[in-house]
Amino acid sequence: MKRIRLDIGAVTATPENGGSFMFFLYKDGLENCLRVKITPGDMHAVLANFKPDSTPNESVPTQEVLKNALQEFRIELLEVLIVRNEQKDCFESELLLFDGNKEVKITAGFVDGIILAKGFQCPIYIEQELMDKYSSSIDNSTQQFIDKQEHLNKLKEELNKAIASEDYERAAKINKAIDNISKNI
Repeated sequence: MKRIRLDIGAVTATPENGGSFMFFLYKDGLENCLRVKITPGDMHAVLANFKPDSTPNESVPTQEVLKNALQEFRIELLEVLIVRNEQKDCFESELLLFDGNKEVKITAGFVDGIILAKGFQCPIYIEQELMDKYSSSIDNSTQQFIDKQEHLNKLKEELNKAIASEDYERAAKINKAIDNISKNI
Protein backbone atom coordinates (compact mmCIF):
# COMPACT_ATOMS: atom_id res chain seq x y z
CA MET A 1 0.00 0.00 0.00
CA LYS A 2 1.39 3.39 -0.99
CA ARG A 3 1.91 5.87 1.83
CA ILE A 4 1.79 9.65 1.74
CA ARG A 5 4.01 11.84 3.91
CA LEU A 6 2.12 14.53 5.81
CA ASP A 7 3.21 17.81 7.35
CA ILE A 8 1.72 19.44 10.42
CA GLY A 9 -0.43 22.33 9.29
CA ALA A 10 -2.69 24.36 11.53
CA VAL A 11 -5.11 24.11 14.41
CA THR A 12 -8.32 26.10 14.30
CA ALA A 13 -11.21 26.91 16.59
CA THR A 14 -14.66 27.67 15.23
CA PRO A 15 -17.70 29.06 17.04
CA GLU A 16 -20.06 26.77 15.12
CA ASN A 17 -21.97 24.07 17.04
CA GLY A 18 -20.93 25.46 20.41
CA GLY A 19 -17.28 25.55 19.38
CA SER A 20 -15.14 22.90 17.78
CA PHE A 21 -11.47 22.39 17.04
CA MET A 22 -9.85 21.09 13.87
CA PHE A 23 -6.31 19.86 13.26
CA PHE A 24 -4.94 20.02 9.70
CA LEU A 25 -2.27 17.75 8.23
CA TYR A 26 -1.06 18.64 4.74
CA LYS A 27 0.19 16.53 1.88
CA ASP A 28 3.47 17.70 0.29
CA GLY A 29 2.87 20.74 -1.85
CA LEU A 30 -0.26 21.76 0.04
CA GLU A 31 -2.52 20.19 -2.56
CA ASN A 32 -4.67 18.24 -0.08
CA CYS A 33 -5.27 18.32 3.64
CA LEU A 34 -6.62 15.91 6.20
CA ARG A 35 -8.96 17.72 8.60
CA VAL A 36 -9.43 15.97 11.92
CA LYS A 37 -11.87 17.19 14.56
CA ILE A 38 -10.24 17.17 18.00
CA THR A 39 -11.62 17.49 21.52
CA PRO A 40 -11.03 20.47 23.81
CA GLY A 41 -8.65 18.27 25.84
CA ASP A 42 -6.66 17.43 22.71
CA MET A 43 -6.60 21.12 21.78
CA HIS A 44 -5.16 21.88 25.22
CA ALA A 45 -2.47 19.21 24.70
CA VAL A 46 -1.57 20.66 21.30
CA LEU A 47 -1.29 24.17 22.73
CA ALA A 48 0.77 22.95 25.70
CA ASN A 49 3.21 21.07 23.44
CA PHE A 50 3.45 23.37 20.44
CA LYS A 51 4.20 26.67 22.12
CA PRO A 52 7.74 27.98 21.59
CA ASP A 53 8.81 28.50 25.21
CA SER A 54 7.47 27.32 28.53
CA THR A 55 7.30 29.54 31.56
CA PRO A 56 9.56 28.60 34.51
CA ASN A 57 6.92 27.26 36.93
CA GLU A 58 4.80 25.50 34.33
CA SER A 59 4.28 21.75 34.53
CA VAL A 60 5.76 19.53 31.82
CA PRO A 61 3.15 18.11 29.39
CA THR A 62 2.61 14.35 29.54
CA GLN A 63 3.82 13.82 25.97
CA GLU A 64 7.08 15.61 26.84
CA VAL A 65 7.54 13.31 29.85
CA LEU A 66 6.96 10.27 27.63
CA LYS A 67 9.40 11.56 25.02
CA ASN A 68 12.07 12.11 27.69
CA ALA A 69 11.50 8.62 29.16
CA LEU A 70 11.78 6.96 25.74
CA GLN A 71 14.97 8.85 24.99
CA GLU A 72 16.42 7.97 28.41
CA PHE A 73 15.94 4.29 27.57
CA ARG A 74 17.33 4.90 24.06
CA ILE A 75 14.07 4.14 22.33
CA GLU A 76 13.54 6.01 19.08
CA LEU A 77 10.26 6.95 17.45
CA LEU A 78 10.91 6.16 13.78
CA GLU A 79 7.58 7.22 12.31
CA VAL A 80 3.92 7.85 12.97
CA LEU A 81 1.27 6.33 10.71
CA ILE A 82 -2.20 7.90 10.81
CA VAL A 83 -4.80 5.11 10.80
CA ARG A 84 -8.57 5.02 10.93
CA ASN A 85 -10.41 3.19 13.71
CA GLU A 86 -13.77 2.55 12.05
CA GLN A 87 -15.30 1.06 15.22
CA LYS A 88 -14.61 4.25 17.17
CA ASP A 89 -15.13 6.45 14.09
CA CYS A 90 -11.89 8.34 14.65
CA PHE A 91 -8.29 8.66 13.53
CA GLU A 92 -5.48 7.21 15.63
CA SER A 93 -1.70 7.11 15.45
CA GLU A 94 0.37 3.99 15.01
CA LEU A 95 3.81 4.61 16.51
CA LEU A 96 6.81 2.69 15.18
CA LEU A 97 9.38 2.46 17.98
CA PHE A 98 12.92 1.03 17.84
CA ASP A 99 15.04 0.09 20.87
CA GLY A 100 18.21 -0.79 18.99
CA ASN A 101 17.23 -4.43 18.58
CA LYS A 102 13.65 -4.63 17.46
CA GLU A 103 10.83 -2.52 16.11
CA VAL A 104 7.52 -2.33 17.98
CA LYS A 105 4.21 -0.83 16.84
CA ILE A 106 1.94 0.82 19.42
CA THR A 107 -1.44 2.45 18.85
CA ALA A 108 -1.93 5.89 20.40
CA GLY A 109 -4.40 8.72 20.16
CA PHE A 110 -4.28 10.89 17.05
CA VAL A 111 -3.02 14.01 18.83
CA ASP A 112 -0.55 12.08 21.00
CA GLY A 113 1.08 10.67 17.86
CA ILE A 114 1.30 14.10 16.23
CA ILE A 115 2.83 15.66 19.35
CA LEU A 116 5.38 12.84 19.68
CA ALA A 117 6.23 13.05 15.96
CA LYS A 118 6.95 16.74 16.42
CA GLY A 119 9.03 16.07 19.54
CA PHE A 120 11.08 13.32 17.89
CA GLN A 121 11.14 15.13 14.53
CA CYS A 122 10.02 11.96 12.76
CA PRO A 123 7.84 11.67 9.66
CA ILE A 124 4.06 11.32 9.70
CA TYR A 125 2.44 9.07 7.08
CA ILE A 126 -1.02 8.01 5.97
CA GLU A 127 -1.98 5.32 3.48
CA GLN A 128 -2.99 6.66 0.07
CA GLU A 129 -6.43 5.02 0.33
CA LEU A 130 -7.24 6.86 3.58
CA MET A 131 -5.92 10.15 2.22
CA ASP A 132 -8.07 9.80 -0.88
CA LYS A 133 -11.15 8.97 1.20
CA TYR A 134 -10.86 11.56 3.99
CA SER A 135 -8.82 14.47 2.63
CA SER A 136 -10.05 17.49 0.80
CA SER A 137 -8.40 19.87 -1.58
CA ILE A 138 -7.32 23.11 -0.07
CA ASP A 139 -9.84 25.80 -0.83
CA ASN A 140 -10.00 29.46 0.09
CA SER A 141 -11.67 28.83 3.45
CA THR A 142 -8.95 26.37 4.44
CA GLN A 143 -6.19 28.56 3.05
CA GLN A 144 -7.02 31.34 5.51
CA PHE A 145 -6.06 29.07 8.41
CA ILE A 146 -2.56 28.49 7.15
CA ASP A 147 0.21 30.67 8.44
CA LYS A 148 2.03 30.76 5.14
CA GLN A 149 5.19 32.42 6.37
CA GLU A 150 5.65 29.88 9.17
CA HIS A 151 4.99 27.05 6.75
CA LEU A 152 7.47 28.52 4.27
CA ASN A 153 10.14 28.61 6.96
CA LYS A 154 9.43 24.98 7.85
CA LEU A 155 9.61 23.98 4.18
CA LYS A 156 12.92 25.79 3.77
CA GLU A 157 14.32 23.87 6.75
CA GLU A 158 13.05 20.62 5.21
CA LEU A 159 14.60 21.61 1.88
CA ASN A 160 17.99 22.14 3.54
CA LYS A 161 17.72 18.76 5.29
CA ALA A 162 16.77 17.02 2.03
CA ILE A 163 19.71 18.60 0.21
CA ALA A 164 22.11 17.77 3.07
CA SER A 165 21.01 14.12 2.94
CA GLU A 166 21.19 14.18 -0.88
CA ASP A 167 17.49 13.33 -1.21
CA TYR A 168 17.10 15.41 -4.37
CA GLU A 169 13.71 13.99 -5.34
CA ARG A 170 12.21 15.17 -2.03
CA ALA A 171 14.12 18.46 -2.36
CA ALA A 172 12.50 19.05 -5.76
CA LYS A 173 9.01 18.44 -4.31
CA ILE A 174 9.70 20.76 -1.40
CA ASN A 175 11.05 23.42 -3.74
CA LYS A 176 7.87 23.18 -5.84
CA ALA A 177 5.78 23.62 -2.67
CA ILE A 178 7.84 26.68 -1.72
CA ASP A 179 7.25 28.17 -5.17
CA ASN A 180 3.49 27.49 -5.00
CA ILE A 181 3.16 29.16 -1.59
CA SER A 182 5.40 32.09 -2.51
CA LYS A 183 3.21 32.89 -5.52
CA ASN A 184 0.15 33.21 -3.27
CA ILE A 185 1.65 35.49 -0.60
